[in-house]
Amino acid sequence: MKVVIVGSGKVGGSIASSLSDEGHSVTIVDTKADALKRIQNTKDVMCIEGNGATLVVQKDAGVNKAGLLIAATPFDELNMLCCLLAKRLGCKQTIPRVRNPAYFGQIDTVREDLGVSMVINPEFTTAEEFARVLIFPTAAKVEVFEKGRIELVEHKLAEDSTLDGLSLAEIYKRTNIRFLICAVQRDSKIFIPTGDFILRSGDRINIVASHKDLERFFRMCGALKDKIKTVMIVGGGKICYYLSKQLLSMGMRVKIIERDYNRCTELAEILPKATVIHGDGTDQELLEEEGIQEADSFVAITGIDEENIIMSLYAKMNTNAKVVTKVNRDSYVDLASQIGLDTVISPKYIITSNVLSYVRSQGPAMDSNIESLYHLVSNRVEAIEFKVRENIPGVVGIKLMTMELKKDILICAIVRKRDIIIPSGNDTIEIGDSVVVVSKEHRISDLKDILE
Repeated sequence: MKVVIVGSGKVGGSIASSLSDEGHSVTIVDTKADALKRIQNTKDVMCIEGNGATLVVQKDAGVNKAGLLIAATPFDELNMLCCLLAKRLGCKQTIPRVRNPAYFGQIDTVREDLGVSMVINPEFTTAEEFARVLIFPTAAKVEVFEKGRIELVEHKLAEDSTLDGLSLAEIYKRTNIRFLICAVQRDSKIFIPTGDFILRSGDRINIVASHKDLERFFRMCGALKDKIKTVMIVGGGKICYYLSKQLLSMGMRVKIIERDYNRCTELAEILPKATVIHGDGTDQELLEEEGIQEADSFVAITGIDEENIIMSLYAKMNTNAKVVTKVNRDSYVDLASQIGLDTVISPKYIITSNVLSYVRSQGPAMDSNIESLYHLVSNRVEAIEFKVRENIPGVVGIKLMTMELKKDILICAIVRKRDIIIPSGNDTIEIGDSVVVVSKEHRISDLKDILE
C-alpha cells in the first residue's frame, strides 16, 4: 500500500519506520529538512519538504494515488485540514492525530466529511492502557480481545514463585482453570512455549484467559493483589486528564502533582473530584508530605522520561504501591524494565500497533479480518485477533494438533458465540469464531498466514 505521512515527529516517524519495514511504500512530508534527512538516512522512505496542508505538496507526495494518508503533526487543526484535502484529491482513507479533548469528543461528527477511518489520540489511548493495569494491579500489562471478554496480561514471576521449576503441562494438569501461557521472556530471550517448557523465577510470562480465570490463576499462585483505591499521579498533561477522568468514574481517589501553576488551576476546574497539588514531583520530601506511602499506586507521566524513571524507582524502593511509568524513548523502554520497573508504557508503541492493525487489514487480502493487534515482550512478539468470516482451507474445521503451523506461532484463544475456548489439540476453528494468535518473528496479515 502507498502511505503518505504528514509529520515526522515521534509518532509519525515510528509509524513510518514500522510500515516501511513491512514493505509498504511510505512518503513522509514535513517542513523540517533536518528531521527528514535523519529519517531518510536510516529508513527506505521518500521524503518531501513542504507544508502537507497544501494541495501542491500533497500532489507532489502522490496523495491522489495513496491508499492512506496519516496526518501526525503536533497541530490538530492542521491534521484535520490535511485529511480533508487528501480526501478531495482521491486518497481512499485518512487517519488524523487529534489530541485536544474538545476536538476528539466531536470527531465522529465530521468523520465522513474527512474520510477518516480511525483517529490517533496517543494521550487517550495511553490513558486507557494505564487504567487497565490499575484495574488489574497484578498485571504489568493488559491487552483485551473480543470486546474485553479475553485478556492477555504480562506478569513477572516473583523470586519465590510457586511456579518455579514446573513445566506448563504440570501447571495445566494441577489446576481446573482455563488459561494459556503464550509467551515467556527470560533475560533477553523470548519463547513461545510448549507444554514441556519449565518456568523459572524472574520470568516474564504472558497469560491469556477471561478476567475471572486470570484472577483465579493469580490467587492460586499467591500473586493476586488488592484492588487499587488511591492513585498518585505526577504530571498533569493530557494523559493525566484522560486517566484521572476514568479512575474517578470508577470510584478511585486521585491526587495529581503538577509543577505548572496555570495547569493546576485548569485541572482543578475540569476535575473537581481530584486533589491537585502545585509542586515538583521529583522532590522526595513533597511526595512524602502528600502521602506516597499511603498510595496504592504511583503513576509517573511527565513529559521527561528520565524524571519518570527516577521517580518510579524511588516509589518502587520506598513504597508498596503499584508503579506505572510512561517512557517514550525506545532505548529507555528496555532499560526501565531491566532496572526493575515492571509496568512501562510507551505511547508510541501503542499507536504504532493500532495503525499497523488497520493497515494490515486493508492490505492486498482485504478479507484478512484483523480485529486488533498488540505488541508484546518489548515489541518482539505480536498478538493478533482475527474474525473468521469464510472458509479458510487448512484452518477451518481442522484439529489444531494436525494443523501445519509455522514455527513460533501459537493459537491461544477461540471465542465461539458466548464460549471462550482455551484450545487443546482436539479443538477446531470454525466460521464465525474470533481467534487470537501469538506470533514471534512473523508478520501476519491473514489467518491463513499462520500455515507453513
